[in-house]
Amino acid sequence: VLAGCVMPELYGRVNHATVEVLGAIGFEVHVPREHVCCGALHAHNGELDGALELARTTIASFERYGDAPVVVNSAGCGAHMKGYGHLLRDDAQWKERAQRFARRVVDFSEFVAARAPVDWQPKLDAAFGTLTYDDPCHLCHGQQVRAEPRALLDLVAKAQRVDMHEPEACCGSAGLYSLLRPADSQAVFAAKLSAFDASGADVLVTANPGCHLQWQTGFARAGRDARVVHIAEVLAEASRARP
Repeated sequence: VLAGCVMPELYGRVNHATVEVLGAIGFEVHVPREHVCCGALHAHNGELDGALELARTTIASFERYGDAPVVVNSAGCGAHMKGYGHLLRDDAQWKERAQRFARRVVDFSEFVAARAPVDWQPKLDAAFGTLTYDDPCHLCHGQQVRAEPRALLDLVAKAQRVDMHEPEACCGSAGLYSLLRPADSQAVFAAKLSAFDASGADVLVTANPGCHLQWQTGFARAGRDARVVHIAEVLAEASRARP
């Protein structure tokens, strides 16, 4: 599992939930303790040298685990890491290693949807609230992962999920966009907030820390009493339920 640089600092609970769910479906989890960053934000900001160096250190950190899947709970990081083969295409020493590594990278929802036991039936308390899922751009557009998160949420007993208008439209986080152009970012988010309000949900489910933070701050700014949770948190809470 990729711990990442943002998740441990802002959403450590999401990493804990990720490990909990993977354990619940029967997998042993390893996290390279010395690894810090995959370089996604450097690439988003055009700092190519930093992105290349961090890609190399990421590959080296995970090579010790052979061909084991590298599960990523951050859509931005996952999309970037799946592209390491392209990023390092001109580096003769690292090109093939990067391609091998990229084939191992899998989003959390992809992995759980494909590997969960057929009899796995997590269950939420009805008090959890009505859920709506918003697609992170780096997941739906960058990785073409759309069905798996919804399938997992629909698998959860007593989970009430409703659709939101234009869930694949950007929330305004967009890598570093919310930091570099905050006014524009908030303007983009305004349409998403209206879509959430119209959905009737009271819990927003996402799969990326940048989107998570954007929704959290957007709700706070607008005075909305709504929760933002990562899909791993939903599944972790549901998997604790006993028949």
